[in-house]
Amino acid sequence: MWRQGVHITGSSLWCDALRATELCFVSSALALGKSRKRAGTLLCTQTTLQLLTEMGRAPQGPQLLSPLRRPFFWGTLRLELFASGSDPGSASLWVKLPSEERVIYAGMPSERSSSLVEPLQVRQAESLVIAAPSAPTHVELPSTEQLAQQIVSSLSEASLLGVPLVVRCSSLMTLLELLPQLKLPCVKLSVELHRALGFCQALPGFPTIQTASTRSAKPGDLVFWPTSSPLPKRPDGTMLLTLPDGLSLSGLVRYARESGVRHVYLTAGYHPTVAAKLAAHKIVAEPIGPPEQLGLFAQSLSSLL
Repeated sequence: MWRQGVHITGSSLWCDALRATELCFVSSALALGKSRKRAGTLLCTQTTLQLLTEMGRAPQGPQLLSPLRRPFFWGTLRLELFASGSDPGSASLWVKLPSEERVIYAGMPSERSSSLVEPLQVRQAESLVIAAPSAPTHVELPSTEQLAQQIVSSLSEASLLGVPLVVRCSSLMTLLELLPQLKLPCVKLSVELHRALGFCQALPGFPTIQTASTRSAKPGDLVFWPTSSPLPKRPDGTMLLTLPDGLSLSGLVRYARESGVRHVYLTAGYHPTVAAKLAAHKIVAEPIGPPEQLGLFAQSLSSLL
């Protein structure tokens, strides 16, 4: 059920929750915005905690850090973190309840291939909780080259109009692959994204990209902003784009089928066409989350549909 985050009913486990909980799994550093101090234990990978700390999002309190692919028990729950393929440190969570039912909280996994993160993995379960914001609008995701072309075109239009272009994103890896394609001398990022990319670029193998941090968007600017943070101060008429991240419709269907699930709960990306596509494989889909947020991430770059 949804209670300011996903709560596995009948357990002490919450996922990507905005409130104090007994045990809270955080799937990636960009999954949550800033929230009040938590009283419970934070469960994540070491890299996710480091990123949260760099971004100023790490809550105070006890921490349970787990490597990927190492099952363990929390009371009567059997848990395992496994690679979600989206960002450094990001993970999905497999849960086995005392009833023997298995649940996957996937976060927002990605099929995009990259040598910088572990590729997407799957586990077997009966139920899947997942964010697939791009599924309603993209059967397959556009390439980084296509995204770069669209952003350059939109930036030219915004410059002619005398307004900034704010690009919302939910994946550090998408940014790291996209920014070199733009071939700009310096790119403006939100303070949090700037700090997060700085941390990533200090890791082995990550590219070096010139970026600057900002708290606002001015006419003529191109500014990247995380979807999990409130939009920056900006003039009227600002152009907004949301990068398609996570799984496409085809990717969501593949993930659900390979996991063997019969029930999918979408925290982002639910649409009747998505439900119908899953139903064709005898998989029931329904939304989970506050009504005003269910369609938040369904925005995309309309010209790439």
